[in-house]
Amino acid sequence: MSPEPVALAIGSSLVTVAALRSTLSRFGVRRQLRGALVAPDPAARVAAVQTAGENGVGRNARLLLEIAEAEEDIWVRQALAQTVMRHRWEPACTVALVRLRVWAKQELLWGRLEVPAVSVVSGEGTQALVSTGWWEE
Repeated sequence: MSPEPVALAIGSSLVTVAALRSTLSRFGVRRQLRGALVAPDPAARVAAVQTAGENGVGRNARLLLEIAEAEEDIWVRQALAQTVMRHRWEPACTVALVRLRVWAKQELLWGRLEVPAVSVVSGEGTQALVSTGWWEE
């Protein structure tokens, strides 16, 4: 008997075992991450958000979007938004990732948006906007 079929069988079985182990490991990590993202301690949730970012925001976009919509702690929300914005280099290939990026942008800008108390009807309204920094000439 030729050694090529035996080597081929051993090689393919090793590749299959490696793929199966990788898949099971990924499911275990995702289960632990999901548990940490709903932990009662906000510091644990912040650490879980940062870990999810290190593992890939795109890979965890649906999970992070669920957390973003349900999270009430401001520090966790800010950590999540900053993590998402740090990973803008990842291609936006899913709807969940695009929605997460829009949420993060809104979350980071919510404190900066103030509506000026001046209505722009005439030239003096524009002058008021220039003096408050909302309009540049």
